[in-house]
Amino acid sequence: MPEPCSGEGVCLRIRLWRCLSHRIESSGTFYALKNEFLPLSLTLWLGGLPALAQESFFVPVEPGPHVVGYQDTVLYNLAVQYDHYGYSGPAPLFISTWFPMEGKDGQQAMVFGEFRDRVVPATLIAAYEAMKAGMDQAAVEYYLLHPIDDDRPIDYGTFTHREVLDTLRTFLTRSHRATLGRKLDAPVIVYHHGSQGLKDENHMMAEYFASRGYGFVSSNFHWPIEGQVYGTPLTWAPDHSAMEEVVAYARSLTASDSIFFIGHSWGAQQGWCALSDPGPVKAFVSMETTLEWKTDTNEIKDKWAEMYDVLKTQHTKVPIPVLLFADADLEGPFPFFVGCGSDTLWHADAFEPFAHESYTSSFLMRLLFKDRFPQTDAFIMEQQMVMYAAHLETMAAFFRHIRTGVAFPDKGTWEVFQVHRTVHGDH
Repeated sequence: MPEPCSGEGVCLRIRLWRCLSHRIESSGTFYALKNEFLPLSLTLWLGGLPALAQESFFVPVEPGPHVVGYQDTVLYNLAVQYDHYGYSGPAPLFISTWFPMEGKDGQQAMVFGEFRDRVVPATLIAAYEAMKAGMDQAAVEYYLLHPIDDDRPIDYGTFTHREVLDTLRTFLTRSHRATLGRKLDAPVIVYHHGSQGLKDENHMMAEYFASRGYGFVSSNFHWPIEGQVYGTPLTWAPDHSAMEEVVAYARSLTASDSIFFIGHSWGAQQGWCALSDPGPVKAFVSMETTLEWKTDTNEIKDKWAEMYDVLKTQHTKVPIPVLLFADADLEGPFPFFVGCGSDTLWHADAFEPFAHESYTSSFLMRLLFKDRFPQTDAFIMEQQMVMYAAHLETMAAFFRHIRTGVAFPDKGTWEVFQVHRTVHGDH
């Protein structure tokens, strides 16, 4: 039997959303419901967004008992050469690390924009500034330009997209700049962003896990190249050396023998292609590679050539437990991935609509300023925020299962996802 739900508040909100969704769908106006049709108490219960402003992110995404520390550093990937913006040498990795701490020693919490304020070597200043500019452009295009339910640009009234982005930088986080002075005694999570993704795109995920005792490491896996759009790879050949460097760094931070890996989109694809030799990585969370609902072999070979080659042509297996997330609307496991692991795979298909970018907290942040910037999709985004929290809770339950052997999926997972389990030998 499933365990009692560890996040009953989110479970209740999910049940409420499911009830509302069915009622609205039956009238043929799904997502047409507006906030003013809800009583105030119900709106607050769904997340407290109108009354709590930016603090509302911490209603569905409940913090753990630890204060969250944050530090940054620069590593170098000796396997890849980088020759741009006046720098020539091994490719730099701008590392961000979140970790639990006992007290904040009078430190004020950081605002979101401070995650990009770091001291870098003089030879890297121009490259780092170019990377920040590329990240800003990607943030506007992926997070701020379009509503979740329309291809037409969002009309923010008198505010430009850049002004909205600048306002998001003032968001008060739960991180405190500090120095990790000792090794952690719990696993460290490595996060890999997607194509044109950002190293700070999931700071709420980082704080969620750091406040529960985990370390959390994120890095850039893109580098700025003169004359190219942000996200253009340094080499088009498959290369996982940067990921391996970040995993090794994460392992150095903990006395635990376990590293957990979370990847979104392209980051999840990299996990599938690289973790056949997992090293210290003991579990993998794959957040919507975009192959979960694909069945056309020719399309997969064409668009996801490395994935097909590694997992289907070479029949490489990922030998650690994997939790796969997607909103695929399927009745069974994600077909491409059946048989791709030599341990247990859990295929978690969301019952409620969940957009591809909603796996990142940066995509959801604009909602917290909806009283300042008009947003026609605010009601849908509130649902996405609740679902984001549910994904975090399910990951936490998965990691508890790996660490302690407690049952998984737990009750909270069954509330939110249709879960299918496949093991080695399934086809």
